[in-house]
Amino acid sequence: TGKKAEVHLKFTVANPDAAAAEEEAVHFSGSASTLGDDAAGLASQQVRIPLAAVEALGETKASPPAGAAASAEGEEEDEEMVVTAHDVKGKIDYGKLIHEFGSQSLTPELMARIESVTVGSGRVPHLHRFLRRNIFFSHRDIARICDMAEASAANPQSSEPPFYLYTGRGPSSGAMHLGHLVPFMMTKWLQEAFGVPLVIQMTDDEKFLWKGEYTDGEGDNLDHYHHLTYENAKDIIACGFDKSKTFIFSDLEYVGEMYPTIVRIWKAVTYNQARAAFGFVGSSNIGQSAFPAIQAAPSFPSSFKKVFGNRPLLPCLIPCAIDQDPYFRITRDVAHKLVPAAHPLKGKPALIHSKFFPPLQGAKGKMSSSVDSSAIFLTDSPETIATKIKTHAFSGGQESSKLQRELGADLEKDVSYQWLTFFLEDDEELAGIGKDYSSGSGEYWATGKVKAKLIEVLQKLVAEHQERRAKITDEEVREWLDVRRIC
Repeated sequence: TGKKAEVHLKFTVANPDAAAAEEEAVHFSGSASTLGDDAAGLASQQVRIPLAAVEALGETKASPPAGAAASAEGEEEDEEMVVTAHDVKGKIDYGKLIHEFGSQSLTPELMARIESVTVGSGRVPHLHRFLRRNIFFSHRDIARICDMAEASAANPQSSEPPFYLYTGRGPSSGAMHLGHLVPFMMTKWLQEAFGVPLVIQMTDDEKFLWKGEYTDGEGDNLDHYHHLTYENAKDIIACGFDKSKTFIFSDLEYVGEMYPTIVRIWKAVTYNQARAAFGFVGSSNIGQSAFPAIQAAPSFPSSFKKVFGNRPLLPCLIPCAIDQDPYFRITRDVAHKLVPAAHPLKGKPALIHSKFFPPLQGAKGKMSSSVDSSAIFLTDSPETIATKIKTHAFSGGQESSKLQRELGADLEKDVSYQWLTFFLEDDEELAGIGKDYSSGSGEYWATGKVKAKLIEVLQKLVAEHQERRAKITDEEVREWLDVRRIC
């Protein structure tokens, strides 16, 4: 007849607000066009598709959900890596990050020094699994931190701590997820291993500046983020820190004590430097432009005169995910202007960086509180944990039992195995699971077996955390936030 065969398709858009929906398009094999390119079609929720494209659909394998890694080699191109202080996406190349950020790898020699000064002191039985498995992989000035710890160990009569720890949490939701636990678990071990004081910054101001809302007739929701500080503090306390050596603080409450330090940082850093590091644009509110100095301030002991006493030379070590490094690169550039000349690191905070904890849908980017199905929350029930792992945990296994037996799984892509590297303590057991799964043999030859093990590990971890948290009262939280001496 000469007419082009077409199918008339009506559709609806599910979950249009999902974060993963950015720039999404529905692609059809054999056609260069996409629904995403047809603005009129999207508006009317109707579209005409060439019949050839529909027929080709049946010949193609279903793509993984948005954010998931491809299940077969070459099936999709890797999304470009993006790592900033406020955005992480794509497949992460950690070697490239070290090069781009100018940090250094944690070498076996440096690990041996850390082990000598921590395990050797008798305070801890072994290196934390995050160090043993290279989950904390990059650093700035850890060798100098070891120097000071070794000097302190050589002078046991001294009561001076060799350094202090600083970490933090941006309270954006009432429930923290497993990814939030990673820096706190490491920090807890560092506090115990080195016997040092710790400050924990709750950036309720930051979360309001980036996520806060104003409603006519009702006002803004700043108090909401302040309230979340206290809810999240219970999860942090439940990690098991030494209360006598730990100070948790809300920026909204404590900022006055840090203000002279903040002003000095503002004076030392130009707007061009801040814009280059954090991507500020004309629409950024002035609070966002001012905030980096507030996050930098706790890396200077001058911010804690009532907490540390008069210790202007006390160095700082910051355990954090590597996306937070931009805050402290600028800090290190100007640090010498904020401390006495005798400061052992010239004021520069030392850092130890972690890799990202991957979302359930695939080992790219990092877990997010805003996507419920990407995360295991510390409030999840055992049943919810099991369902999320079984339903959403992306598999690096093969498409059939036969292929799995022949080829084994891709451990780098398999979320269940990757999560076990974070949370399964026994190195020998983890190695055995990896050997079985990657070869398609033994007890853990199949995805279901590995998922079952992960469910067991996470249900125990989360249940124990919930039990500890349930015992923490509002009054106890207030005690942890009281301004007091901790060294």
